[in-house]
Amino acid sequence: MNRYWVIRTDKASTDWIWSELQEGRLRQGWGYRDDQDLHQISALAAAGTPLNDDQRYTWRGNRRLLETEPDGVTPGDFVLLPHLPSQGSWSIARVSGPYRWESPSFPNAGADPDFGHILPVELVSKRPINPFEDAASARLRQTMHVLSRMWNIDSLAADVEELVEAAGTVLAEPPLTSLDRLPKVLSAIEAAAWEALQKQFHGAEFERPCVLLLESLYGDENVEHTGGSGERGADAICNYTDPLGLSHRLVVQIKMWNSEADWTRPLEQLSQAYEAYDGITGGVILSTSESVSDRFEALRRELETELHIPIKVILRRDLIRLFVAHLSELVES
Repeated sequence: MNRYWVIRTDKASTDWIWSELQEGRLRQGWGYRDDQDLHQISALAAAGTPLNDDQRYTWRGNRRLLETEPDGVTPGDFVLLPHLPSQGSWSIARVSGPYRWESPSFPNAGADPDFGHILPVELVSKRPINPFEDAASARLRQTMHVLSRMWNIDSLAADVEELVEAAGTVLAEPPLTSLDRLPKVLSAIEAAAWEALQKQFHGAEFERPCVLLLESLYGDENVEHTGGSGERGADAICNYTDPLGLSHRLVVQIKMWNSEADWTRPLEQLSQAYEAYDGITGGVILSTSESVSDRFEALRRELETELHIPIKVILRRDLIRLFVAHLSELVES
């Protein structure tokens, strides 16, 4: 089973470490003496032989690079690499072989070589990953606050897999800002709320939660639930007084529809309610349709002109948002 890791490298040597990574070698520090080879240290530890200071520091930070360790990295594991290829970006590699040691005297190591530890890898991200792009979860950004050299993130396996898939393609859109990400959260909440409403309520059952919503908006005492066999065109009537002291009386029709609103029956019902109830000053259709047809809209405008009252259609998105905003009140009531 694949495992998932974050491995930090030396930011002061980013360019060289990145060039090595592109050649399939993930370099790690605390490797400047031959006796820091993790294979040697492992054998010494198993034999109970005391380690020198350099070996202790190396073993403490890099031990899990060895696949022979119970919690070590093994071929096939994914490694998330912060600040590669540049500060602020990420890369993802997949481990392609077991750890090996290369003497600090290797060519082109620089004047002060410190990267004898090598984990063979294959880059799977085809471009630098921006931590704020859509596929980079907040959980992954949060784990980057850990200050360790290396840590396991198996609990974020799904997040890494999503990022692996996204990082293999060209970034289609610029990274999202904090404010850009909030609409995505809202959309997810709305989708979940709509799915739950469809599962819990169907047809006429949908009237009751809508009446509770109206009571939350206008006050229990100001909403009449008139739905049923003798409704005379109204599922509910809402009474309220505006800030200027004018009284209003709204007739409400409730329709749980999945398709575009084209059936004109609710408009006929509003007209019937206008004739049946005194003092109607407006009409409202609460509908789970996502849109209305041109014919429906034309007839709505005609009815407004005929009755001399405003007639408003609340469609799915706005209705779901009202439910989400007032759901805790409805449950408590």
